[in-house]
Amino acid sequence: MRAFVAAPVLALLWSGPLRADDPNPGRNRVATAENLPATWDVASGEGVLWSAELGTVTYGGPTIAGDLIVVGTNNERPRDPAVTGDRGVVMAFDRRNGSFRWQITHAKLDAGDANDWPLQGVCSTPSFDGQRLYYVSNRGELVVADVDGVVDWSFDMVGEWGVFPKHMAASTPLVAGDLVFVSTSNGVTDDGRVPAPEAPSFAAFERATGRPVWRDGSPGAGLIDGQWGSPSHGRAGGGAQVVFPAGDGWLYAFEPATGRALWRFDGNSALAAGELEQVGSRHVFVATPVFLEDTVYIAAGRDPEASLRAGILWAVDAGDGGDVTASGARWRFEDPDFGRAIATVAVDGGIVYAADLNGFLFALDAESGEKLWVYDALAPFWSSPLVADGKVYAADTEGDVAVLEHGPTLEVLAEIAMPRPVYTSPSTDGSVVYLATSETLYALVARASGGGADA
Repeated sequence: MRAFVAAPVLALLWSGPLRADDPNPGRNRVATAENLPATWDVASGEGVLWSAELGTVTYGGPTIAGDLIVVGTNNERPRDPAVTGDRGVVMAFDRRNGSFRWQITHAKLDAGDANDWPLQGVCSTPSFDGQRLYYVSNRGELVVADVDGVVDWSFDMVGEWGVFPKHMAASTPLVAGDLVFVSTSNGVTDDGRVPAPEAPSFAAFERATGRPVWRDGSPGAGLIDGQWGSPSHGRAGGGAQVVFPAGDGWLYAFEPATGRALWRFDGNSALAAGELEQVGSRHVFVATPVFLEDTVYIAAGRDPEASLRAGILWAVDAGDGGDVTASGARWRFEDPDFGRAIATVAVDGGIVYAADLNGFLFALDAESGEKLWVYDALAPFWSSPLVADGKVYAADTEGDVAVLEHGPTLEVLAEIAMPRPVYTSPSTDGSVVYLATSETLYALVARASGGGADA
């Protein structure tokens, strides 16, 4: 019998950049690396360069920011005795030895679990542009801070625009050129009502000043669920685009500088008429779209506490304009085992790796969508797979990490049990894998460090 792990609450994790000092606007979770570990043992310390204590729930990061590793967590194990109680926390650690450097904390919203679920901390994975960090706080603020933890500017999307996050605000901001793009997290109530249909869903800000440049509320009253996804950036059809996943099951593409609508794609177009009439059957886009050359890859999903229905993965042509639902699907993948997904895919060497909430990791042919192989983890994937050094790293919500050989044939190199669940996505700086469980951040190497540090 397959085992499933219930989501502790509705606050969700979205994957961010692999190397924050090497921006990845297309959001593809593939990194250049050498001599990364195929196995490790946290109990004995074998392969663990260092570890650092976090809160008790961790959804954001780990993000590499120069000499730092940055995560979003909660305040259940306070670093500052003067700052206690339930708060959202962004913590920064020294990349070399894991020593604690600084933190930024955020009080909870007065609305409580409607907009800011207890004990979930900061769920946004920070982005880094080489100088500053960008993240969305539990209060729905876009926050920009320097590498010393000093906040340069912030924008309150709840207070200024009336955004209504469903249980939690969570989006990984995208930095491209002079702008920073973010999903606002505007969503629905538990009974499906849209309290703020006029509030924007997507926005662009001046990177230097925080001045809003444009905003768009395309889903409006058509929202089905929360909007916790993150935008991606690429070039197709002769120009730059920024693509947003939406809580109505559509993808929306805009001209980055102006917010002019370029194209849109209905991710529910493959559902039968009877399914479309049922809100519970319809998908939204929670995962981050991967923009590679002129194709956008994304799996459909829902909040993990929704029913585990059959899912679908799309490869969408980003080169046309208008409603491309009929013409833009390069292929779609459906399989009896493939469920809804919140994880971002990774595409490398002509292979798409997609992890779902049913606990399966699929490898697909990137050109045709044909299934190459499937790995059964027996527990849901919230974490997005990482491809690096000829390996695929995939971590599930029971804390098991599969290390697989990258390629068209399934080969399991190792299955490693971590002491706590993993909701975050692994990252690498090229020689170290950084992996955060719900309570601990680990730096993992191909051989024992001979005296790593615990922070």
